[in-house]
Amino acid sequence: MRIIHTADIHLGAAPEKQYNWSAMRGKEIWETFAALVARVKELQPDLFIIAGDLFHRSPLERELREVSELLADISPIPVAVIAGNHDYIRDHSSYESFQWSENVIFFKKGDMHRAPVAGCGAEVYGLSYRQTQITEGIYDYVHPVDPKKINILVAHGGDELHAPIDYARLAESGFDYIALGHLHTPRWQKERNYAFPGSLEPIDMNETGEHGYLDVEVQKGACDVRFVPFARRNYRELVIPVTVKSTMTAITREISARMAAEGDHHMYRVRLVGERNPDFAVDIDSIYLLGNIVKVEDDTELSYDYEKLRRENEGNMLGIFISGFGDDDAKLSEMEKKARAYGVQALLNEE
Repeated sequence: MRIIHTADIHLGAAPEKQYNWSAMRGKEIWETFAALVARVKELQPDLFIIAGDLFHRSPLERELREVSELLADISPIPVAVIAGNHDYIRDHSSYESFQWSENVIFFKKGDMHRAPVAGCGAEVYGLSYRQTQITEGIYDYVHPVDPKKINILVAHGGDELHAPIDYARLAESGFDYIALGHLHTPRWQKERNYAFPGSLEPIDMNETGEHGYLDVEVQKGACDVRFVPFARRNYRELVIPVTVKSTMTAITREISARMAAEGDHHMYRVRLVGERNPDFAVDIDSIYLLGNIVKVEDDTELSYDYEKLRRENEGNMLGIFISGFGDDDAKLSEMEKKARAYGVQALLNEE
């Protein structure tokens, strides 16, 4: 049995609202989902799973019609859908009365239900969130009714506020595959029967790495999980070395070259590391102007000859300040090193 497994699409999200590409990212999330549905039609799996948070918040009826049109186009491929914590089924939700196409299995209720998967003799289990938080382990005691069939569980959660999961117990539950959602980073273990595909498109700058979907082959008692990159853009981190000879021209050239090599369409977090000359100030604003940069972190340290400064200023405030940090740099934390550097800079500026 072949399954295409996705989750955490977050239709309606507009990541990085403070940047001018936010609206474009919102459209791209829709476009990537539509492209995945087209890929499903091409691959013709036995089941397509959307394991929660299809929407970023409670969907409007017109949004449901758009999704339903896409999913109807891949009929008769069965589609199993649950609502997650972001798009939970609240009072008067459009989810309540919406009529999906015949190939869609939407688990509307807040308790566990099962449904047959047309054409392959398997059964799929699932439930939807009816509130934004679930603090009990709702998946701890779920077991297939008919262990002879291929049994699939669609679940959403994994932290203390959203259906906490005992993974050892889940692995022994009797399901042949557990399609998980909620965690935005792809995660699975070889020879385990559960997996998170991660978000289809990254929603937040902390979601670095590749994003995509899972292509899963399931047989009785075993499954093989393959991650397929599919996102249009990813968040990537650039670590840029800085030395006492660095200039802003050299730094910005290095960043631009790295972005061009990895892809200007991606979104970047830039981290500057190393030691810089005390009279050199990093112009962070100029780095943001280079392209799709969402965060710049200056983790450089000021380069001083502390022993020389201590000897030259023995007995005055500067010498006493440096001596307070001891004479073994290996024992200093990164925070202490930064405090020493900026303290020395402040004292030197007072002279």
